Amino acid sequence: MALKLNPASSLLKHGVMNDKGENLGRIDEFLIDLETGRIMYAILSYGGFPNRSKFFTVPFELLRFSVHDKKYILDVSRETIENSAGYDSMDKVLDNADTNWLGSKYEYYSNKPEWEKRREEERMAELKRLGERRAEIRGTAPKQRIAS
Repeated sequence: MALKLNPASSLLKHGVMNDKGENLGRIDEFLIDLETGRIMYAILSYGGFPNRSKFFTVPFELLRFSVHDKKYILDVSRETIENSAGYDSMDKVLDNADTNWLGSKYEYYSNKPEWEKRREEERMAELKRLGERRAEIRGTAPKQRIAS
């Protein structure tokens, strides 16, 4: 089995398309959280000429890499990218980036961040456990049969 490890430089400058095959731009840079070592965002450039490109931040977890196409797949429409808040320069992206920004980016791309999904699952499990405990205390919990 091949390792899924690549030098960071080999991940840049690949094209991005959606599941319909529409071109969404290319990955120009990654923003890494130095505390966790995780890639938080990919910076996507979209537009015709380099001096007319707009830069967009996309949560890295929303991208998949297609080895066959040698492109990233982002499951959003071209209109979603075009209507997204973009920046005229890479410097403006870097000036506005922080980890609090990530939640709003996930929300825009209609996807919950992984940590919110885990938090919701944990909350639901805790509510179920508390409901079972409450039923047990009230004596309304179904009794378990002991096999003889």
